[in-house]
Amino acid sequence: WQKGISASADPSYPKQGSELGKGDFICLGDKNRPCKIVELSISKTGKHGHAKSSITATDIFDGKKFEDSFPTTHNVICPRIFTENHQMTSYDETHVQYMTEQGDAGDIAIPEWPENYGKTLLASFDQALKDNYTVTITVQSAMGISQIMSHRVDKN
Repeated sequence: WQKGISASADPSYPKQGSELGKGDFICLGDKNRPCKIVELSISKTGKHGHAKSSITATDIFDGKKFEDSFPTTHNVICPRIFTENHQMTSYDETHVQYMTEQGDAGDIAIPEWPENYGKTLLASFDQALKDNYTVTITVQSAMGISQIMSHRVDKN
């Protein structure tokens, strides 16, 4: 998780394949989707002279599984991941409205993944309003994509 780096900075950076580990983030697929490595194995140097990394990773925004392999000496693209917390203020059919810590208003799409999470979030917000509580949403951003990943309900 990146802190102190402007979200307008380069959305990715290169990393040598041999430096990757389980839990690291990597861009995979035709559209360079940001993924978290869930399995990693490194084969020994073969007859062509390169050790090879084989990885399984899941897209951080939709949970889709990706598999890839590459020589450990090659550079791969890794996403810069940003996380921010905002106070949820309302919602409509498609978006959640929120207030930043600086007092700026914003909106973001109601999450479609994990399945039914959007409904859970909105139900929590409705109940929090009745109880005079606040809902804080955690928004994760990477590679030009932003999504609500979690929320918590706080007493005022």
